[in-house]
Amino acid sequence: MTPRKIAIYGKGGIGKSTVSSNLTAALSDMGIKVLQIGCDPKHDSTRALIGGTVQNTVLDYLKEVRPEDRKLGDVVSEGYKGCLCVEAGGPEPGVGCAGRGIITAFDLLERLGSGEVDSDITLYDVLGDVVCGGFAVPLRNDYADTVYIVTSGEFMAIYAANNILRGTANYNPDRIGGIIFNSRGDPEEDSRVERFSEAVGIPIVARIPRSPIFMEAEQRGATVIEAFPDSEIADTFRDLAHAVIEGRRHHARFLSESELEKLILGRDTSSKKERPVREELKVTGAVFRPYTSKNAAYDEPLHGCAFSGASSVCTSVKGLTTVLHAPRSCAMLTVQLDSKSVKGAYTRGYRTSESFRDPDVICTDMGEDTMVFGGNALLKRKIEDQVALGKRDFAIITACPPGIIGDDPKSVAQEIEKEHPGVRVAVFEEDGNATGDFMQGTLDAGIGLMERFCSPSEKRPLTVNLVGVKTMASSAGSEIAQVEGYLNELGIEVNCVLPGFSTVEELGRIPAAAANLKLNPDLFTEKMCMYLEDRFGIPAVELPVRGGLAGTSDWIRCVASFFGKEAEAERLIARLAEQYRELMEGPRRLLSGKTCCILTIGNDVTWIREVAELAGMEMLRAYLLKRSDYSSNLTSDYLDKAFTPITEKDVPDVLREIDSLKPDILLVPATVKVSPEIYQCRLPYTNATDPFAGRLLAEDWIRGVLAPRKEGWRDDVA
Repeated sequence: MTPRKIAIYGKGGIGKSTVSSNLTAALSDMGIKVLQIGCDPKHDSTRALIGGTVQNTVLDYLKEVRPEDRKLGDVVSEGYKGCLCVEAGGPEPGVGCAGRGIITAFDLLERLGSGEVDSDITLYDVLGDVVCGGFAVPLRNDYADTVYIVTSGEFMAIYAANNILRGTANYNPDRIGGIIFNSRGDPEEDSRVERFSEAVGIPIVARIPRSPIFMEAEQRGATVIEAFPDSEIADTFRDLAHAVIEGRRHHARFLSESELEKLILGRDTSSKKERPVREELKVTGAVFRPYTSKNAAYDEPLHGCAFSGASSVCTSVKGLTTVLHAPRSCAMLTVQLDSKSVKGAYTRGYRTSESFRDPDVICTDMGEDTMVFGGNALLKRKIEDQVALGKRDFAIITACPPGIIGDDPKSVAQEIEKEHPGVRVAVFEEDGNATGDFMQGTLDAGIGLMERFCSPSEKRPLTVNLVGVKTMASSAGSEIAQVEGYLNELGIEVNCVLPGFSTVEELGRIPAAAANLKLNPDLFTEKMCMYLEDRFGIPAVELPVRGGLAGTSDWIRCVASFFGKEAEAERLIARLAEQYRELMEGPRRLLSGKTCCILTIGNDVTWIREVAELAGMEMLRAYLLKRSDYSSNLTSDYLDKAFTPITEKDVPDVLREIDSLKPDILLVPATVKVSPEIYQCRLPYTNATDPFAGRLLAEDWIRGVLAPRKEGWRDDVA
């Protein structure tokens, strides 16, 4: 006969394995070669065919045997009358993903050559309560060509049967062999199954009565076909075997839930009355977590994943071991962000986080077996290996797979801390981007590290926490050092830098600071300061750190006012102003009288206008592009009045206007299409904190002014 592949589906506990094994036995009696594959984590599908014993499962074999040593014969057992038996297996209850296990088992069987097995019929015995992606594999066109559904007359069994029809319809709907009615003995169930059969147009191909001989056969470790070959029930399975050989197939129709309830239960739910909602449960608008990024709060496109954001914070903390519960590739990509920051800092002469130079990162290296069997044990083992090396402080960050398979890193952390006194573990269940974007990950990590490692501390009167450091910015370390230097001149110390660029010990003393100083005027920093005030009662200095002479003078005066250091502040500001004027004397001689236009996306641009004015340049036009995907989230508080806000649709008109004005220099974050005679100078995307940041821009402008207005190669082309 032409090789066939059939699948037996049905609700858990409905008797699929009993039906499957007896059908295999009946076919084997007829001289047909059958390969039966059990696709249920219980791995009991083929037990009655191999004398009641339990065989090694494909997934256990995958876990225990190296790839180069695997052979198909190790997972295939010969059973009754020469039938072949395979059990896919699955994870322990409550861990891993059984559906993914089915996919993995099928992939391994194919790699080992199951397609070359000499069989007339391959029979898949499949769990069918919920036809998810894994358990739906036999429904796909390259597996089963005919699907039989086992059901009783109970509503939930018929409900599962209807779902299986729905799942089959998603692939090739013309593959239903029929309904196998496995009776539970309820006098009303015959009519219920018959009504369902008629409604969906699928015939009942076998009626199996309730009988004690099934239990007797099971106690013998055999099928009814083998133990009671002359029984009427054995004849029923032989009739079913003939129907399977005949191979008639029907179209998969299914009912809506309301139609099914009306048909089987006689209850019309098509027009359900709305239940009253208790007043205290009514929601009148969107409610967000208080410490949420803008993208996550408003469901905007996410820029990066929370997994990487949390990693960028944790890896910058010295003395903290970051455990990335993730596949190797995910960990590699996110750690490369750290190395990119180091490379950028070195090439620009900046200082970066000391921890980024040699990050203390451990990856659990999740693989296919972890996806199936769960990663809790793997995670615990990886951390215990580090504890054995003397490490005591950890941060666990989850990528996508742990969230998908339901790993529980919090329970692992609790076990570790209980078994190893003195060990502390912070857990961040980011699950890739499930909790939000990169910024949300940094928020979660910054707040979570404080929750886990902060301890009650005596107040340090003349100290501040520097809040809102961009850990991935290559200039972050140098900017922190500069801000710290100015604070020291005021007689103020830095207590801790947040959310990273600190040590675990410094994180512990966060509550001791007298105030918080914002390193950036953005939403991220605002959220961090909001948490610090809510949790520890630490107020924030009103103005954030800003670049340029005016911005620097403002924040220094604000800090000085908070701590009563006004005289020291004025001396410092006077020195900075004199220093800036001296630095700009050279650029002024070369740039005075030149014209410029500005097109930027950062609100805090006063420092750019300031340097243009100090250089004696004429600013013809200045535009601020308000982009929805720009994550600085600056408020209008710092919008320079000389700038005209525009949107992306306005850009073509603005560029045409700039083209017509023919400025000497165009200041823009990225190259745009304007006349080649206009020199384009790149503006930084991030806010400057250096009072002299404009001096570096001026050097670039000078190169543009001194360069030829027309490139020589254009004459060659002409």
